[in-house]
Parts: sequence; structure tokens; C-alpha cells
Amino acid sequence: MKNKFIGITSKIIIIIAVIISVIFLFFVYSNAQQKTSNDDKIDEEIKYLDTKLLTLINYLNNIDLQDYKVVLNKVESQSDSTSSSSKEEEQSSQQEDSSDNGTDKEETTITKMEEEVIVADGGEVDWKTIEGELEVLYSTWSAVILDLYNVGVSSENILSFSSALDDTLANVKKQDKALSAMYLAKLYEHLPIFLQNTQVEELDKKSLEAKSYIINSYAFAETENWDRMGQEIAKAESIFSNLVNDAKYVNDSRKYNINKTYIVIEELKKCLDVKDRAIFYVKYKNVLEELNVVRSL
Repeated sequence: MKNKFIGITSKIIIIIAVIISVIFLFFVYSNAQQKTSNDDKIDEEIKYLDTKLLTLINYLNNIDLQDYKVVLNKVESQSDSTSSSSKEEEQSSQQEDSSDNGTDKEETTITKMEEEVIVADGGEVDWKTIEGELEVLYSTWSAVILDLYNVGVSSENILSFSSALDDTLANVKKQDKALSAMYLAKLYEHLPIFLQNTQVEELDKKSLEAKSYIINSYAFAETENWDRMGQEIAKAESIFSNLVNDAKYVNDSRKYNINKTYIVIEELKKCLDVKDRAIFYVKYKNVLEELNVVRSL
């Protein structure tokens, strides 16, 4: 009887242990899924902030990351249903009747590519557009804050972004180009920090960090501080130098893009010797396009 009781007790303990284990694994799995979901959401929000801030800072010099734009032109062609000999005879009557009947025309849409100007020399800054976009960013930022807290971003870094956003808008309202560039770059500096505690892939984090340094160099270009520009570019160069030499990317399909990005960063660094802002903007544009490609792979 005693052995039977012990056997039943043992079975009960085992069943309880199994139930506790299942519940524990369920909560672990749920938390992991929730963290992955939060990380994915933050990654998308950071990509939005990335695009928005990059667009705003490039507005200051009318830089477009697209080399070409698609232009649709409509061409009207008159249908040729009569012979050339009869055209002269009908010309006068067609002119008289055109007001009543119109001409028989076909409308054709043709597509062509027109080259975009990278930097519009002497172009006016569209301050109203920048100000309006920043005000839209305020409403977006308020929604992002809670998600950042959920992935462990410190309140200090969140408040720092909010403060920089206020300073950016204040300088845009003053139409101070140099300070607007500096504060927009400062806003962008927060983006790689926001991803530090997430499970976003390391290559994405490194690419975003390198892009932040490149944007810093762009901001210093407003005051032609070539030394600081070189220091910022050197930081981006160091990141991609390490990626190029990282054994884990030897057989990675993105190896080509990593190498290409490193090369264009080197080209950007070399162009500083010329101390020509127009040349710098061309090289800067090339670097950003390559960094965008790496981040999207």
C-alpha cells in the first residue's frame, strides 16, 4: 500500500513538473516572439526616420539621391489617312472645319530619362517644406518613443533626441543653414544607438553607424571644416575596413557591396584634398547610395 502511494505521488510530481516545464517554455517562447516582433517594429521605424532625416538634410543643398527621373511626355500625332497629293487640296478645308470638327489626332505617351542635377548651385533652400516635414516628424516621434522604451533604449537617449528635434526646428525657423545641418546630423546620430539593444543584424547596425559619420561630414561641409570632415569619414572608413576583413563575410552574397562601399568611402576621403564642396557632394551622394544598398540587402 505504501509503495502504491509512493508510485502515485511520483506520477503526480512528474505530471506537475511536466506542466510547469511546458508553461515555462511557453512563456520563454512568447517572450522571444514578442521581442522579435518589437525589434522588427523598431527596425521599420528607424528606417522611416533614416529616410526622413536624410531627405531633410539633403534638402539644404538640393541633393537628390536619384541620378535620373522618369518623365512622361504626351505627343499628339495627326493620323495620315490621305495621300500626299490630296493633302494640299484638303488643307484649306481642314483649316475651315477644324473649329467645328477638330482634327483626327492620336495621343501617344513616351517615356524618357532626364538627368537630375545633384547640387543646384545657388539654389534657394525650401525652408517651408523642411519646417513642415519636421512638424510631421513630431507626431511620428511621439508614437516611436513607447516602442523604444520597450526594447530597452534609455530615457536619456530618448530625451536627447527630443531636445535635438526642438533645436533643429528652432534653427530651421531661423533659416540658419549651418546649424540646421548640424542638428539634423545630431538627430541622425541617435538612430544607430536606438538599434543597439535589438536583434537587428550587425551589418545593418554597422551600415547605419557609418552613414551617421558620413552625414556628420556633410554637416561640417557647410562651414568648410575639412579637418572635422576627414575625422568623421575616417570613422566610417574604419567600420567598413573591419567589415571587408571580417571572415564571416568572405562567402556572403553581400561581400561585393561591402567592398564597393569601402571603395567609395575611400574616394570621398581622398576628395577632401581638393577642398571643393561641389566635388565632395558628388562623392557624398555616391557613398550614401551604396550604404542604402547594403542596408536594404
